[in-house]
Amino acid sequence: MSPVPVNLLVFREERGCVPGDGLKTALLGAMESRGPEAKLRALLRAGELECGVADAAPELAQKWELVTDRAADALVAPELHELKASLNLVGQARVPHDLEISKPEGFAYYALHPLAYADVLDRFGPLPATVGVIGLRSIGTTLSAVTGAALRCRGVNVSRVTVRPQGHPYNRKTVLSPPQSLWLRELLERNARLLIVDEGPGLSGSSFLSVAEALVEQGAPSERITLICGHEPDFPRLCSEDGPQRARRFRWVGADNRPRVPQGAEVFAGGGEWRRWSFSDEEDWPATWTSMERLKYLSHEDSHESRLFKFLGFGHYGDEVIERERALAAAGFAPQVARAESGFVCYPWLRGRPMRVEDLCESVLARLAEYCAFRASGFPAGAPDLGPLQQMAEHNLDQSGLDLPANLQLERGLIADGRMQPHEWLLTKDGRMLKTDCGSHGDDHFFPGPTDVAWDLAGAMVEWRMDRGQSEFFLDNYCRASGDDVGMRISDFLIAYAAFRSGYCLMAANATAVSHEQQRLDRAASDYLRLLSSLVGEGHGVPLRTVLESPAA
Repeated sequence: MSPVPVNLLVFREERGCVPGDGLKTALLGAMESRGPEAKLRALLRAGELECGVADAAPELAQKWELVTDRAADALVAPELHELKASLNLVGQARVPHDLEISKPEGFAYYALHPLAYADVLDRFGPLPATVGVIGLRSIGTTLSAVTGAALRCRGVNVSRVTVRPQGHPYNRKTVLSPPQSLWLRELLERNARLLIVDEGPGLSGSSFLSVAEALVEQGAPSERITLICGHEPDFPRLCSEDGPQRARRFRWVGADNRPRVPQGAEVFAGGGEWRRWSFSDEEDWPATWTSMERLKYLSHEDSHESRLFKFLGFGHYGDEVIERERALAAAGFAPQVARAESGFVCYPWLRGRPMRVEDLCESVLARLAEYCAFRASGFPAGAPDLGPLQQMAEHNLDQSGLDLPANLQLERGLIADGRMQPHEWLLTKDGRMLKTDCGSHGDDHFFPGPTDVAWDLAGAMVEWRMDRGQSEFFLDNYCRASGDDVGMRISDFLIAYAAFRSGYCLMAANATAVSHEQQRLDRAASDYLRLLSSLVGEGHGVPLRTVLESPAA
């Protein structure tokens, strides 16, 4: 494997400002709704709102903590608790005008079901009479409420707070507020056990450790602290300072992270396994960051009407994705999609094959252009801030030792597709060209996020290895369909796109221990870096004639 710079940007910050009244209205609507997942939807809304209020106006947080606790009670013990009983409480609770909200990755991308944090208590021995629960904002807000509800079902006296660790991701610090310090002292006087609850741990374990150590600093014995996490930690790999030694001071209990899958989802096809059914030769497999894929399953292999199931997000986190995919299906660009249980959707398993660079012709170019024009009009994103995307491009180029300009300009904001590779398009037996995986990547936790349509145009040009004539034909078709001339901004997006994809593949290669997958990712990264290197000193406009010598990921 070639030398890999480890300091690269591929993940983006998903924190955004949202009107508080709008979140409150959405929560009330979720609490009044019916259906098998109504209680889960209400809990997700309540946890999101509580988290935002706790960050913006801690003096208002206590009532919203109670709202989330009641929503968690209704999910954990629906036979004992009714959501509508809390409507008055929500209606009376004050909310700041604007709140900053982060999308919880476990609920939106990785099928982490909140009830896993209720079931985890089955792994505990006898429980004490009193437990203090500390949730780590953001997602730990909701998860801690579920843990608290499960404790109450077991007759335990529960008190809950949330904290937000601050600082560098590998060196977080947590400071308890004066009311929280008083809360802790009262719990210690009652000989309470303390549970710290969050998703993770991540690469460093630093957020968890910062909270545990903050409790110890204020007198909590380490043996009375348990960290409830999304998976069993691998202590030797924690990369915060003295992380392995610090982590071993405490007890860690991992929740059961096995997904709850819908009926009929029988054959695992995630983690790159989908390639076994899509490609006849393993040599043709595209590179993929397997641990970052959304969960996928197939119905039974012997079925005459096979279906593909894919996780798109619990509750409202998946709703937006589903609506995009439905709109694309209605326009004839994508397969039909149907909602399934537990945040999944299903598609018919269409007969055909993934497309290849060799399929590129004028009709394919016209179809790609038409698709980009439809997204630009159908999924507008107002005026997204391109600053973080600009920073990513500059940083990754610098880390790769490349002196290239990338002055990104916004003209047509949208929720991009983000995956324009040939293998993401299916050529069906009846000759249709359909886009797969078309709803979920444009606003996930990787770059670009909401951006200019030029990102997808650049992606198509790079991934299909268009020459100058093909690029001009493609962009002319897009301009005629959309009225948007991207000629003055496409070169910068070509550079930014390749800078992201090279960083993505390098990080993925570092993160996998599977040699064949690592080699695929390393080759793909080299392709993008070769493209970028060919542009150094050439000036703008040159990317239009770029041709990669071997397929990118």
